[in-house]
Amino acid sequence: MEATTEVTTDMPICGGPLPDLEVPMITTMVTCLGIEHGKLNYRIVQLASAATRLATDPDSVTANQRALQVWGEIRHDLWSHLQIEEELVFSWGAAHQAIAETLLDTVKNERQEMRKLMNTLRTLSASAERKAQTAEDRSSFAETLLALARMLDSHVERHDGEVLPSILRALFHK
Repeated sequence: MEATTEVTTDMPICGGPLPDLEVPMITTMVTCLGIEHGKLNYRIVQLASAATRLATDPDSVTANQRALQVWGEIRHDLWSHLQIEEELVFSWGAAHQAIAETLLDTVKNERQEMRKLMNTLRTLSASAERKAQTAEDRSSFAETLLALARMLDSHVERHDGEVLPSILRALFHK
């Protein structure tokens, strides 16, 4: 008797159909981003407060140290948060036409401005570590921090109010 090996392509893995992981995965990402936005709101207030204190008194060493500390804390989490949002919004959202083109353009422009501010802050904070800063340097740092705090506040409001709900609507209207 000759043994034959039959290959079949319609045999389900693990004895059943593959689960549709897209809905729970995207739902989880949206939920996690919403939770992160809540945490980010707290840090935005801290950032704005520290920047305002520094802008009011650019000669204060304590205010400068606090602003640098808060910037370091928010910077740490912000890059990874923005990368996750980019994958969800620009990759999945665009591929599934989940977000209106005008909103997508607004979010892209906001993202570019945010990155510019973050790069400026990285340069300013790095220079603070290398050399003594002047009051003008600290004032510039404070103003850039305030601009980022305003941008992040707008970002969180837009994402929580428009972007993430648009993704969920698209996900459940398949």
